Amino acid sequence: MPASKKIKIYLLSIALVAIFFGFKYIFWPQAGGNTVLGISHNLACPCECPMVLEDCHMSCGLEWKDMIGQKLQGGLTKEEIVEYFYKRYGDEAMLTIPQRLGGKWYQFTRGGFPLKEALIFTAILFVWGGVVYLVIIALLNKTRFLNKKGA
Repeated sequence: MPASKKIKIYLLSIALVAIFFGFKYIFWPQAGGNTVLGISHNLACPCECPMVLEDCHMSCGLEWKDMIGQKLQGGLTKEEIVEYFYKRYGDEAMLTIPQRLGGKWYQFTRGGFPLKEALIFTAILFVWGGVVYLVIIALLNKTRFLNKKGA
C-alpha cells in the first residue's frame, strides 16, 4: 500500500476519533444522571453566559443548581426535575442541540485555558487514531487475503 494512502487513512482515523470525542464532550454529561451536575448538563444557564448550567458559577446558575439539589433531596427523578424547569421557565431553560452547536457548551471555566488537559487530549487523540488506523489496515489486509484466496 502506498505511503500517501496510509497517511490519508491515518488522518481519517484521527478525524473519526476527534469527532467522537467532540460529540461526547458536547452531548454526554460527565456526571451521573441523578446528580446535580448530570441534570444541569441538559439545562441552559439562565443568564446569557456561553456556558451550560453544569459549568456556570454565576449567582443565577448557582440558584438553579441549588433548586436541583433540593428537588433531588425531595426524591424527584431527573425527568421530573427537567419537566419542572420546562413548565416553570419554558423553552429557554432547555439546552437545545442548535444552542450546543452554536456555542452554548463552553466548559472551560474562568481558570484559563487548561494546557495540560489539551496536551493530554491531543496525545489520546493520536493514540486512538493509531488504534483505529491499525484496525482499518488489518481489515483491508484481511479482505485482500480473502480475495486472493478465493480467486
